[in-house]
Amino acid sequence: MRRRDASEGTCFLLYPQAPVLAAFARPQRIRLSSPVGSVGPGPSDDRAYVVDAIGKAEPYGYPALPPWRGAANPPVRPGPGGHFDHLVPGTRGFACAHLFGSVRHTLDVWERYFGRRIRWHFGHDFPRLELIPLLDWDNAQSGYGFVETGWDRARDGTILQFALSTDTIAHEIGHSILFSEVGIPVAQHRTAAFLAFPEAFADLIALLCAMQFDAVLDLVLEATHGNLYVENEINRIAELSRTEQIRVASHSVRMDDVAGITLDAAGDWLDASGQGRHAHDLGLPLLGAVFDILIEIYELALVELGLIGTSLDRESRSGDYDAARVERVHRGFAAAYAGRHDGFREALEYARDYMGYALARAIDDLWPDDFDFGRVGAALLAADREMSGGRYAPFIEESFRWREIALPRPLQFRRAPAFADIGFR
Repeated sequence: MRRRDASEGTCFLLYPQAPVLAAFARPQRIRLSSPVGSVGPGPSDDRAYVVDAIGKAEPYGYPALPPWRGAANPPVRPGPGGHFDHLVPGTRGFACAHLFGSVRHTLDVWERYFGRRIRWHFGHDFPRLELIPLLDWDNAQSGYGFVETGWDRARDGTILQFALSTDTIAHEIGHSILFSEVGIPVAQHRTAAFLAFPEAFADLIALLCAMQFDAVLDLVLEATHGNLYVENEINRIAELSRTEQIRVASHSVRMDDVAGITLDAAGDWLDASGQGRHAHDLGLPLLGAVFDILIEIYELALVELGLIGTSLDRESRSGDYDAARVERVHRGFAAAYAGRHDGFREALEYARDYMGYALARAIDDLWPDDFDFGRVGAALLAADREMSGGRYAPFIEESFRWREIALPRPLQFRRAPAFADIGFR
């Protein structure tokens, strides 16, 4: 991968997926939109800065907020030419740069989809996001003015530093993006659906960030022969090992399956039997609905490019599990994919970017008070109407219907359509 000149961005090394996976054990050189020279020691710039804190015993939590005033290791400095791709994987300096690079990569992707700069929701109090890369803690979190990452141990004993997981970091930045763009509800109008919504959409933000990497797209297509309804690397979010994953986007969870999940007065998520649950669980139907739309758009693009037939497309989308049908679909995709990798990738990149622009437009149309999942479907329909004249509306309506998410009637939107032509008609 060749270097660009100074006007084309600062180079970092990022792992496309968690480096505990053999296929992604080597980082990929990427170029941020940040001009060379704009990223200083830390790394740091006008949006974020890394503090390699020493002795930080506890994660942030109100009223303990940035800035970190304790001891810290010296800031990581840029290498020759102002780049950060000289750092050696496995070192503290590399972890610092990887966290920063992943944050800026996420902003680059989503500011492109939004078509404008994303302003931090905490900007009135903190002009920049503080990044703590190596906390002795088995989690990662974003909050008011900060992101901090610890580590975890998978069941097979593998240790993953979350600072090296682009998925995890993109998910955390996804929360900040959503709070910045959608807002935070007033207490009396806060719903359980709104609290689950950022988890589902942060997963989608991370998913589309992962799909920007050539290595991810190529591995997915090669492993599945283009049949993306089978389990693959795209729909694994924040994966911890070859077999263990935190969240999966491709699943069959419907609203009826999560109907008993509520938030009690103490702030704990419980199901109908009193067992502990999480906001992620309640958001799964929404996550699955949007993922299904992404794959429907991808498969239609395959049909229109002449790469698969309409019969294979219809059979792959059948909601009823049948072993013989699954095998037929597998053989059909394998035959269609042979020697046509570039065409399948073109279709996948189209679906990725269409969904990215549509989600950004939908987020613009959402508001936090008295929130429900159906409002997301309505906003996606509005986005699709602007972007394609409603071409994919049947996919959107069917996906939300199958997930038992009711769309509002009549459809209501926060603002009038004002989406720029992005060439998707």
